[in-house]
Amino acid sequence: MQTAETRARIKTSRRPATTRSARKAKGSGHERREEILDAARALFAAEGYARVTTRAIAARAGLSQTGLYLYFPTKEDVLRAIGDATHEAMTGAFERAAAAPGTPRERFRRLIRAYLDFGLEHPADYQLTFTVAPEALAPIEKDFGRPTGDQGAGAQSFMRFAELVRAAAGETVFGGRDPLVITQMLWCVGHGAVSLLISRPNFPWADRETLLDGLETMVVDAAFARR
Repeated sequence: MQTAETRARIKTSRRPATTRSARKAKGSGHERREEILDAARALFAAEGYARVTTRAIAARAGLSQTGLYLYFPTKEDVLRAIGDATHEAMTGAFERAAAAPGTPRERFRRLIRAYLDFGLEHPADYQLTFTVAPEALAPIEKDFGRPTGDQGAGAQSFMRFAELVRAAAGETVFGGRDPLVITQMLWCVGHGAVSLLISRPNFPWADRETLLDGLETMVVDAAFARR
């Protein structure tokens, strides 16, 4: 015969499990910040930057909207942080490419390839940084006469790339032009290639490796041609 205590335990065990909130347990500030950025990247890529709200980002990250504002007061701040992280990661790719030994020609070529590979391996981050952000965010005045440490993440990455190009290839590439001008030329070539390959996936492109290798060869040959 069941006692009252036994009946109470059975009744309790049969209660449906309480549905937990979708919100995640509070983690460290850095972890939370990265979770928000990851959520925003996914939403921006799937729905487009203009259509995504901070409420949607917060829900995707498992936060309240108020919780999101503790890290990023506006959607623009989220986009700017993604851009900064992209520039820092690109700079790391440039540094690794320049650190490997080789002739000036080989090192110069690796820097070009580092840009191409990074953009094609991180298409969402690349497009948010170089296509969406310039249209959505207020422009930041560039003054390359200031020290690198006083620049924003994008300008720092650009200036570091210019330094690495000069260190890798010397002063004589492209007829001894200003390294900042050479870097802009390389950026035009690299950005054009990456943007086209990302945004026109259905175009009947040649084999990608063949295409990129030929592009690099064309630029390197032009850079080191005797004048």
